[in-house]
Amino acid sequence: MPSTVIATEEFSARRHRAIAAARQRGLAGLLVASRGGGTLDRYGDVLYLTNFYTPFPFIPDFEGNWSARAHTFLVLPVDEAPELLIDVPDDGRIRLADGKVSYSDFVLDDTIAALKRAGLAKARIGLVGSDVLTYRMTERLRSALPDLVLEPADDILAGLRSVKSPGEVALLRKASEVGSRTIEAMLNASVPGASHGDVVAAGLAHLVPAGGVLYNSFMASGKGGDPSRFAKSNFPTWGSPKRLAEGDWIRFGISGAVDGYMFDLARAKAVGPVTNRQVSLFEAAISSIEATLAAIRPGATAGDLGAAGLDKQQSLGFRVDGVFSAMGHGLGLGWDDPWLARGVTTEIVPGMVLCIERTIQQDGYLGDFEETVLVTPDGYELLTDAVKRSW
Repeated sequence: MPSTVIATEEFSARRHRAIAAARQRGLAGLLVASRGGGTLDRYGDVLYLTNFYTPFPFIPDFEGNWSARAHTFLVLPVDEAPELLIDVPDDGRIRLADGKVSYSDFVLDDTIAALKRAGLAKARIGLVGSDVLTYRMTERLRSALPDLVLEPADDILAGLRSVKSPGEVALLRKASEVGSRTIEAMLNASVPGASHGDVVAAGLAHLVPAGGVLYNSFMASGKGGDPSRFAKSNFPTWGSPKRLAEGDWIRFGISGAVDGYMFDLARAKAVGPVTNRQVSLFEAAISSIEATLAAIRPGATAGDLGAAGLDKQQSLGFRVDGVFSAMGHGLGLGWDDPWLARGVTTEIVPGMVLCIERTIQQDGYLGDFEETVLVTPDGYELLTDAVKRSW
């Protein structure tokens, strides 16, 4: 976990910055909620503040037996000691020297009790991570603490997490290196006769021994102009029964984590000899990314980066009509701010780690490319270093 690189003092400093932001907003504290489950999920906020992750998978509450399994809560008052409520024993990684850790099967019940102990039962506090709470959990909080006022406060942690410390950059650099070698193994396995599952298995053969976990692998393959040769699957994403054949293209965008910190990158290639039409799609995706990277400079905004890449795509004759209208996003313990989309006014500053991505489709062909970069005072540094062109 991140404690191998990030000092205990850094976790304490993060909590103090979060408390200061809450106090400035007039809040009496924060309730920070996260959910684990062994295959990532929404764990980032609590891990960022305490270095804790629960591997327990989500199960519904069972009255009298457990509550909020797979969930973790950090009660963070502005004037009292913090308390972390967990559903699995501490394995020694928690960094909360100035607070208390409570472990039991009844995580939500303990959280309600902790809010009372902290004097927050009738307070106005910020809720970070509302999207991980079930309706039943939210109603239970309201019923048990009718005078508690919860306000959305996700932006407090989003702002703190958007700029990385040197320790976080080191972890993201390591994750990108592992992700780069993983996707190269997948590229090498993309040969005639291989299935999508074979391709992912080749990547996992590198990723798992390296200590990483796969979050997703968006996959598709096909033969341009021939809809019957388009192959993809949603569950699992590598479940298509069709096998690769010469003349196909294949693309995959993978993400996952090493030590909690994410990697995220994409590549496309020809199966067998490459055609000019395939290259036109592959190169259009790369050119859109390169235009976005060229826009990274002091004073640039997330909207500037988004517009640069999307404008380039359109100038090459490809419509922006996919389901993802941004050119990328921040990266850390998950998808971080900012989103690189037209109109976003967030300033791009040194210390941000960004994923720049583009998928381009036309006439049954598809190009895909994604890189991860660290924003520096005078530009950027590539963190991903997978082979760029396989043709």
